[in-house]
Amino acid sequence: MSVVVLGSINLDLIAQIDKIPVAGETRIAQGLLTSPGGKGANQALAARRMGAEVILVGMVGDDAFAMQALRILRQDGVDLSHIGVSRQHTTGLAFITVESGGQNAITVVPGANYELGSEALGQLERILTPQDLLVMQAEIPFEVIERALMIARRIGSQVLWDPAPASAQFPHSLFHVNVITPNQTEASLLLGTPVTDVRSAKAAARQLRTLGAEIAIVKLGAQGLVWATAHGVFYEPGIAVHAVDAVGAGDVFLGALAARLDAKDPWPQAIKIANHAAALSTTQRGAQPSFPWWKDVRQMIK
Repeated sequence: MSVVVLGSINLDLIAQIDKIPVAGETRIAQGLLTSPGGKGANQALAARRMGAEVILVGMVGDDAFAMQALRILRQDGVDLSHIGVSRQHTTGLAFITVESGGQNAITVVPGANYELGSEALGQLERILTPQDLLVMQAEIPFEVIERALMIARRIGSQVLWDPAPASAQFPHSLFHVNVITPNQTEASLLLGTPVTDVRSAKAAARQLRTLGAEIAIVKLGAQGLVWATAHGVFYEPGIAVHAVDAVGAGDVFLGALAARLDAKDPWPQAIKIANHAAALSTTQRGAQPSFPWWKDVRQMIK
């Protein structure tokens, strides 16, 4: 069994600042970090560090950014043999501004990620098995996500989809997944209804199930999360930590969830573990370097 991730690979350029500037405003940052990123790469690494065998299917540019973007993934044992190389576009880049309290704003340049197409889908069809979990996001073309869903359904693989960055233009077919995991901002955009607290998140999770998802999870940051199944709607409270950087926390949640489901953990336990892993990731700066290992999360829960 494996967690197979189809998704984006980026290099993150992270500016640390006291307050995210508004339109027309210039502010001075305290420093700059470079870190491997991209939601696909992040989720692959998170799943790997939480104990899963992970295969990443994606695309990078023929440039120096690619080496930096793949460095930690390669070091930690993610299978990168299905990564394509674009001759037309650079490796994806993300420009991230992080406030001292951990909140962030992100601008993504997709680059090679938007070249994902028939070659990647062909590889996916060859490697995916009914025992695998397929994890996807929305930093790759919609039509690729749709076709990957069709492949997974035909093979019998479970699909976990993070609809981020969210779009009101998502085809309805994308909601027909086993698990969907928006945060409150994304859920608000997808449903056209404000999601601000536990009560509204529960309503959103129910509505996402009516759109086709078997299990809908709505993440509320420090407030925790809610999740809806055919058996009801449940709340998992937030974990109190000293957060300094929330970049990648949502990716850690989904990667950890996929890893623990792949390990056959019961749903409530997998949710609890993923929630703790995401919280722990916010206590260090940077995206991938801050992602926790399974032993650290296990110790935190004890």
